[in-house]
Amino acid sequence: MEVESLTNQIATLKEENRKLTEKSLRYEMLFEMSDDAILVLENNMFSDCNHAVVKMFGYKNKSQIISKHPSEFSPERQPDGQLSFEKAQKMIELSIIKGSHHFEWIHTKSNGDNFPVEVWLNTVKYKDKLLVNAICRDLTESKITEAKIQNSLLEKETLLKEVHHRVKNNMQIITSLLSLQANTNINNAIKEQFNACQYRINSMATIHEMLYQSEVFSRIEYSSYLQQLITHLINSIKGIDNNITLQLQSDDINLNIDTAIPLGLLINEIVTNALKYGIKNNDSGIISVNIEKIEGIHYRLEIGDNGVGISKTNNSTTKKSLGLKLINRLSSQLGGKFEQDNSKKGTHYILNFTELIN
Repeated sequence: MEVESLTNQIATLKEENRKLTEKSLRYEMLFEMSDDAILVLENNMFSDCNHAVVKMFGYKNKSQIISKHPSEFSPERQPDGQLSFEKAQKMIELSIIKGSHHFEWIHTKSNGDNFPVEVWLNTVKYKDKLLVNAICRDLTESKITEAKIQNSLLEKETLLKEVHHRVKNNMQIITSLLSLQANTNINNAIKEQFNACQYRINSMATIHEMLYQSEVFSRIEYSSYLQQLITHLINSIKGIDNNITLQLQSDDINLNIDTAIPLGLLINEIVTNALKYGIKNNDSGIISVNIEKIEGIHYRLEIGDNGVGISKTNNSTTKKSLGLKLINRLSSQLGGKFEQDNSKKGTHYILNFTELIN
């Protein structure tokens, strides 16, 4: 029985040894055949690596890498200015503290060429030893691709900026032609129509000019736009030495171009009417504009003047005007509800609208 028991124990030990050997060979095969460069650090020194590391660094065999510190395969300093030796120590320490750590690094090939890598460090305990496994992936190709994409984006941004600039210039040419045409006509009513067209075109040209000067080509900082637009209207209609005060209140609002243009045209019409019909001649007056964000993409505009207001006769005429038709159409385009506020002196309007999303 003792002999049989001993034989069974020996057979069991052999089977376990066979399984361990098989597992070890399987691990060794996976370790060596991996496309990723895998290194093992012990006491902050490389204790093992696979063939992918040898190939990545441009060496002939493992012996040229093992028992060396990571900084020996790196430039003296990393891009952030830190010494490679000191930073490598910190990265390994962070891996030990956190269990794992991920970062980018600059390594040096055997021929002296530097190249970027992405590094994953993982800490493991093996036979009472604290080991750090490092997986490195060469980022050279991805960095080149990224640089090409960035250059392409820069070219597109430059082109888009130039488009906005040219649109603005073309609109200015149109307003100049309208101005020349208006000055050759003795009919005041026709002159007024030409001037109104110039103001409308300017409200759009101003947006393209701001987009040209901005770092963001899809959205407008609306408070600055309104300040510029309304000030231009006041000076154009009432002259530089006018008695008009602009009271502008606005939340920190950035609107996309699809919303900014129709809203600008709408405000242009209301302010133009206020300056022409609400505040007579050289009288002093106030143009008030308040735009606020209600929730999400919903906004509220309150706009008006403290002028003479709209009489029943003027109201009947105004309802038939191109300006009011344009205001109503623009309100609908903005998904808004446009209504007159009769609780204040002068003429005031309220518009609840929604930012247009493509």
